[in-house]
Amino acid sequence: MGIWHTRSPSCDHMRRGRNHPDARAGRTGGVSGVGALSRVACVAAARLPAVAAVTAASLAGRAFRRKALRRVAAVSAELAALNEGDAGGSIPQERDPEEITELVRNLNVTLEMLSQERRFTSDVSHEIRSPITALRAELEDALMYPGQADVPSLATRLLPCVDRLEAMVTDLLALARTRAGRPGRRERFDLGECVRQEVSERLDRCQVGLKVGSGVIVEAVPSEMRRALVNVLDNAQRYASKTVDVEVRRQGGAALLAVSDDGEGVPEADRRRIFERFTRLGVRPERDGPGTGLGLAITQEIVRGNGGAIHVEESDTGGARFVLRLPLAT
Repeated sequence: MGIWHTRSPSCDHMRRGRNHPDARAGRTGGVSGVGALSRVACVAAARLPAVAAVTAASLAGRAFRRKALRRVAAVSAELAALNEGDAGGSIPQERDPEEITELVRNLNVTLEMLSQERRFTSDVSHEIRSPITALRAELEDALMYPGQADVPSLATRLLPCVDRLEAMVTDLLALARTRAGRPGRRERFDLGECVRQEVSERLDRCQVGLKVGSGVIVEAVPSEMRRALVNVLDNAQRYASKTVDVEVRRQGGAALLAVSDDGEGVPEADRRRIFERFTRLGVRPERDGPGTGLGLAITQEIVRGNGGAIHVEESDTGGARFVLRLPLAT
């Protein structure tokens, strides 16, 4: 009996109480009733931490969901505000959970792409409008004074506008194809032979020095690489004073194609911008006329699509040196 009444019931006391003579005798009086209540209290106390943990987790989860939903709603409102405006913009990054941060990052990338396309559409409209305006002015003048119209002279003045429109449409289609992500069939071919053939077809336009190493084999889309080469050579011959130098060789596990001219060069501040669409730093109308401003943008898309890179630096003669690097065929 001394053990039974030492202190208030606990789990340990209940276990010891089971050996009490009254318990062994099967008594169900007040003492055994207290023991049953004590056992219930003990079980409840044992489960209390788990219940508290589940409750706390549930409350924390609800708070997290409310916060996340508020942030998603805020992002949606910011996106709607940006869609209503004409200017480009982005959604500010905050200290969000990883999933929300990734969502905002992807939305900003999409917004930047849409902004670029909007600027591109505006640029295209401006570039096409100029030759069309010239064509319209000449034709309206001829219709207004038909007796004074000199058809051969009129055709001579209008054909350059038509040529410019044709070149621009061709370049726009090429740019659209390279940006569409539909790569052509890659093949192994000798880059040096490709360059040698293209240079041989334009020797009458400008003096071209050629230095080609042996065994420069790449794996790329041949038609695309020829287009990139033509664009770089056209650009060099347009801006060169007298000569253009072309070099093909292996360098550090890559194929290197360098096209240099002895023109005025590209200012360092413009060496990244020159690969943007409709960028012109100057023209030489006495040689082949001005370009469309799309050739180098197309070239960069082609080279990147074939796993390479392109940049411009200063040549040994102070002009521009365009350097293309492509992976060697394995």
